Amino acid sequence: MRRLVPVGLALVLLNAAGSAMAAGLFERKDASKGGAAQVAQASSTATRESLADLLLQLEQLQAEVRDLRGQLEVQTHEVEKLKARNRDLTNDLDQRLRNLERRGGAAMSGVVEPAPSAVAPAAAGAAAGAAASSTTRASVAPPPAAKAAASDQEDYDAAFALMKQGFYERAAKSFREFIEQHPTSPLAGNAQYWIGEASYYVRNFKVAVDEFQRVVAKYPSNGKVPDAMLKIGYSYYELGDYPKSRENLTRVVKQYPNTTVAKSAEGRLNLMKKEGR
Repeated sequence: MRRLVPVGLALVLLNAAGSAMAAGLFERKDASKGGAAQVAQASSTATRESLADLLLQLEQLQAEVRDLRGQLEVQTHEVEKLKARNRDLTNDLDQRLRNLERRGGAAMSGVVEPAPSAVAPAAAGAAAGAAASSTTRASVAPPPAAKAAASDQEDYDAAFALMKQGFYERAAKSFREFIEQHPTSPLAGNAQYWIGEASYYVRNFKVAVDEFQRVVAKYPSNGKVPDAMLKIGYSYYELGDYPKSRENLTRVVKQYPNTTVAKSAEGRLNLMKKEGR
């Protein structure tokens, strides 16, 4: 009997030890589960922060792209203006040469042989002097059409200079005055477009929509119509009117496929889709 007691005690001790080990294992298992949950939560938080940072960077890039597009439009206009001025100068020079040729031909056809009297040479000299004076005046004074065109271009350039310097409100006022003074000018449509751009630059998008719509309505054949339609879609986007923005941008894609404005419109439509708008 004395030998059985230690054996029984040993069995009890073994059972107790086994229970303690099992409890320890369960505790470690629970602890590992808790650690995994904490790691997962930390990872989720980091992911959200990374996404927020990426969205912020995307918005900054979009703002930079808009600014670069505006600068590109200004530079494009400068190139077009230089081309137009070169054409005007060439046409003016050609017109002056033709006028001189016509006046010279008329003077030659009006030459009369001097009569053998004392009065005829004086009369012939006076006529020649008058013809020479007329020819000189013709070579100096520009044709009326050229003077009107120069005034037209100068007024437009003055308004656009304000635009380039960042005086958008003053530029818009000058462009409106230009349209009033030169309603039939081929630059009137461009002036109306830049009135819309001035409002867009100062983020007055509601006014910008109205001004760009005037370009489309009053100057349908102007080369700025596609850009005006694109900016109408952009303005509605900034105003938060996404259905109208989508409608106008889709119209640009359909009417001007495979163009720069169409690609810009598609880019904004894709952005709206990603944003769920």
